[in-house]
Amino acid sequence: AATGLARRAAGAELIPGWLPEIPGAAPRALPRTAKDGAAAVYYPACVNRIFGPPDGRAEWLPQALVTVSARAGLPVWIPPDVAGTCCATIWHSKGYEAGNAVMANRIVEHAWMWTGGGRLPIVVDATSCTLGLAREVVPYLTEANRGLHGELTVLDSTVWAAERVLPRLRVTAPVGSAVVHPTCSGRHLGRPGAALAAVAAALAEEVVVPDDAGCCGFAGDRGMLHEELTAAATRAEAEEVAGRAFSAYLCASRMCEVGMARATGEPYESVIVALERATRGGQ
Repeated sequence: AATGLARRAAGAELIPGWLPEIPGAAPRALPRTAKDGAAAVYYPACVNRIFGPPDGRAEWLPQALVTVSARAGLPVWIPPDVAGTCCATIWHSKGYEAGNAVMANRIVEHAWMWTGGGRLPIVVDATSCTLGLAREVVPYLTEANRGLHGELTVLDSTVWAAERVLPRLRVTAPVGSAVVHPTCSGRHLGRPGAALAAVAAALAEEVVVPDDAGCCGFAGDRGMLHEELTAAATRAEAEEVAGRAFSAYLCASRMCEVGMARATGEPYESVIVALERATRGGQ
């Protein structure tokens, strides 16, 4: 009721609506990690620093990625100064050009330092943010920072999981079936889209990508500002998913998971969380 009043007063473009699928707050502190011996730098996306796991679930994506990477003998390091940085996508998508330029240059400078000048890869846990850091920041960088960016290896968490982590683990608790929602950014990047499918195939005896899978329409916060976008964008895919039950509902971007949960009523979650759960005891 309160958000409804605020939206009517300030406008639907400024005040998001409350959705029951929006998860609660993330833990106050990110998982503890160590720089020494790290195989990669792990950069948790803002959305995964803000939101905790879906209601009724204990697994939080940052902890799952740290845990499963360590299980594979590939520990990751979360820098202590990630607060105050982001991939700049939200600034870019909102048309805040000055803020976008500031944040794009800030994250590249930090990423270059965190990775030891590109010595380590940097793993990002949301495909839209991977796209932002890998590609979309480039036009807004200074000439010097374009040089730094060229030395970075930006890996989506799905690629990290499929190509580095999964080969070192044994799946101990596979599920019968999984339906996968490919993200738009994963398709743009290519490798993350294939990696999402590969990890899902390792976890489930049957993997289904709906014929009508497409953009969920949530687009960061658009689904909270205009619910009708997600409802229209997901109608055909949601009807296909509702045609049968699945053991797991998998994705690789937090707000797309919220959008698909909103559309289907099913508990979409990160494929990384599912991977951690399925490989316990599988070192």
